[in-house]
Amino acid sequence: MELAGPREGRLKDIAALSSEVPVFDDRLLATLRWAAIHYVAPTAVLLDRAAPPNLPSVSREMPTPDLRPSPTGHPIGNLATALARGMKRPTTAMIGRWQSLAWVEALGPVVEAGKSTLIVTATEAESATVARAGRDCGLPVVEASGDLARELTGAWGAAQQPGRLVVGTPRVAAWQVGGLALAIVLEEGRRAMKDRQTPTVHVRELMMTRSRIEGFSLVFYGPTPSIEVLAAGPEMIREGNRAWALVEVVDRSGDQPGSGVLAERSVAAIRATTGEGRRSFVFTHRRSSDSSTRCVTCRRVRTCESCGSRIGRDPACRRCGRVPGPCPQCGGTSFEEMGSEPERLVGELNRRLGGEAAGLHPTDRLVSVGTERDLPTLEAVPLVVAVDVDGLMLGHNYRTAEEALRILARLANAVEPGHGRRMMAQTSLPEAPLIATLRRGDPVPYLEGLLAERAHLGFPPAKEMLAIEIRTEDAPDRFDRDLRGLGEVAVLGPAGSARGWRWLLQGSLGPVKVALRPLVQRWRESGAAVRVDADPIDL
Repeated sequence: MELAGPREGRLKDIAALSSEVPVFDDRLLATLRWAAIHYVAPTAVLLDRAAPPNLPSVSREMPTPDLRPSPTGHPIGNLATALARGMKRPTTAMIGRWQSLAWVEALGPVVEAGKSTLIVTATEAESATVARAGRDCGLPVVEASGDLARELTGAWGAAQQPGRLVVGTPRVAAWQVGGLALAIVLEEGRRAMKDRQTPTVHVRELMMTRSRIEGFSLVFYGPTPSIEVLAAGPEMIREGNRAWALVEVVDRSGDQPGSGVLAERSVAAIRATTGEGRRSFVFTHRRSSDSSTRCVTCRRVRTCESCGSRIGRDPACRRCGRVPGPCPQCGGTSFEEMGSEPERLVGELNRRLGGEAAGLHPTDRLVSVGTERDLPTLEAVPLVVAVDVDGLMLGHNYRTAEEALRILARLANAVEPGHGRRMMAQTSLPEAPLIATLRRGDPVPYLEGLLAERAHLGFPPAKEMLAIEIRTEDAPDRFDRDLRGLGEVAVLGPAGSARGWRWLLQGSLGPVKVALRPLVQRWRESGAAVRVDADPIDL
């Protein structure tokens, strides 16, 4: 530890050290300083992300692992072998099904070389799955799980020893790891990879910056890389011919009105699977307002005539606020929902299948019904049915199409391998580009098209965006003046909301973020609650 130069101001002398273990080195500190500026947050808050809950100590060496020979042929194995020989690889986007877990054993050469791998997952359940796979093949695993300060501090200490496989949720992305040679982020585009509260740190951006500064190799692994990863120009590696399981499209455009949320073809497939004593998973939305609707006369999917997003039960479009009128194709005024809440869907399944075949996930019944939040704990099943693909595809924010593909790819990868196993995707828009992508099993051409569209519209990653939400009893005038005085940047707002006032800043925001940090601090000191969302997912 060093003190640089003569101290000025009211700094006190250091009386003693609370621990001999450094929480960060110069390279990690550089990343945390970058994050403090990028996310418009105090540096101390980012430093806290890197520190364990309690005073740290370095754990004793683990026993030498008894590793099985690593399998050959998997791209991760080839990468691990190169890293073990001291060769750094460029940032890689691995497109495939990480849930197979064969790649975990392929990390053996990195451990044998006395180097560490950090694996970041979106949920505790997925961390536990990866950690278990590592232990099963003899790797020295450090699992950062739970909320107990003592256990997390112990995991942080164990991670300081080289030659470990460190596995955890997004909180480990800022941890110092001894001998770190490789970081693997699983499905970096998921919402769980970004903090909702200030600072709104995204694992993807943090790890890309760390990799550049610290020199370790970085892999983004999952069926659908985010558009931000594509824009960064990584090395693209495909694991197999398809990024997800086979998808059978169920065209509902010709179904008669009142035919129910589930097409007869889907019900027949569920009935056949249940008759063989096998399990099925039926995916739907949490809320009826998230479902798509269609005209009962001409069966046209109902969308906003201004912005193209779905129209559900809401009295006005949730994206642009336009009040919808009759069906523009036939003038009809009666519409039916194509999706359903989980509880209502369970009732329909039990009526059509007979008995008590279905239940809410998790359940012992052969047919389970759930939403996106159930996917991390879902075991592989032979049949998955997506009730309302259109409700996902015609959402309300600028990332709708990308998120729809990501969710549906995750859902398809809940299908177990084997002949006849598949996902059935119900849609009234069978010719849509996203549906064609699901059939093809390759996300890249579709995502490249979305990237070009984003650039044309001036949305991220082509341009930076920053959302500012302020809760205060004051009028927004003074905040608005402060924001518009920041320099050459587009300021949209203020827009009123239930939580106060909201602005959107757009452009080259580097200098603006530096100027904004003391401004935000002054607002908070005046009593306002301020949330700064760098790289917002929702606009």
